[in-house]
Amino acid sequence: MRALCYERHGDPRDGVVKNVFDPRPGPGQLVVRVVAAALNPADWKIVEGKFPFLLLPKTPFVPGCEAAGIVEAMDARVSGFRAGDEVIVSTGLRGALAEKVAVSALQVARKPANLSFEEAAAIPAAGQTALQALCDVAGVKAGQRLLVNGAGGGIGTFAVQVGKLLGAHVTAVASAGKHEILSGLGADALLDYRKDDFTRARQEWDVVFDVVPNRSFGECSRVLSREGVYVTTLPGAGPLFASLGASFRAPFGFRKRCRWVILKPRGADLDRLVGWAGEGRLKPVVGKVAPLDQAAWALSDLSAGHATGKTVVRVA
Repeated sequence: MRALCYERHGDPRDGVVKNVFDPRPGPGQLVVRVVAAALNPADWKIVEGKFPFLLLPKTPFVPGCEAAGIVEAMDARVSGFRAGDEVIVSTGLRGALAEKVAVSALQVARKPANLSFEEAAAIPAAGQTALQALCDVAGVKAGQRLLVNGAGGGIGTFAVQVGKLLGAHVTAVASAGKHEILSGLGADALLDYRKDDFTRARQEWDVVFDVVPNRSFGECSRVLSREGVYVTTLPGAGPLFASLGASFRAPFGFRKRCRWVILKPRGADLDRLVGWAGEGRLKPVVGKVAPLDQAAWALSDLSAGHATGKTVVRVA
């Protein structure tokens, strides 16, 4: 089979599409013939070595953590699927940018008939990140005010929709060129980051989800409600110290919190998102589609930022 391969950390454009061995299903696994795979910031960050604790665990390294395709084979102990089923899969941190991938059956969901393979491939990573940030980390409730900074990207477009599904009033921060799409996804209010600094607005939000992330907890705390939560997609020393500082001030009446989200692929979360998509209540936004032969350049373009929705690679 063909796959996008990297032998070392470096420029995403150095990736080469070449032939590698076909995967075989391990215990509890399916082999899926990939039709489309979506790109995520984690893909190019791993390739560039931005995560020093994540070495290329095996070379050639094939990036990609989400895909949609057709079941080709499975371990005899797997039930509930059969060859020919159209499915959506989470692959962990690697493997999706290939013609075939072996995945745990626990990370597979049936593709709704109303979604294209490109749309379906866009759901697992960004969708689960948004869902876990808003449900598990922030605990968004109906009637609360949510602001999504970086609402026009892959995670952001899902966060706007998940926020609405949870009953929140959603303010979307993105460039003006993305406002029409975000309005169509249900955003209640729109801010152009080039003109409006939401951290200096004369209003408050119960949750600020910093998807980009380019604002600190200190900046965002000015517009958080008394018990508001700031959530970032970038864990590290800054959020850790901000969280500790908020905890130390809690006995003195400071109730605002700083949290971060780290994606934990979960079958139940994927099923929930796919269920919403099948009902037409959740719409994956695909901004660009590239063939596998151009996947390395698409990954490089993604690293430059400013993408609308998800960038997807058509594999088959």
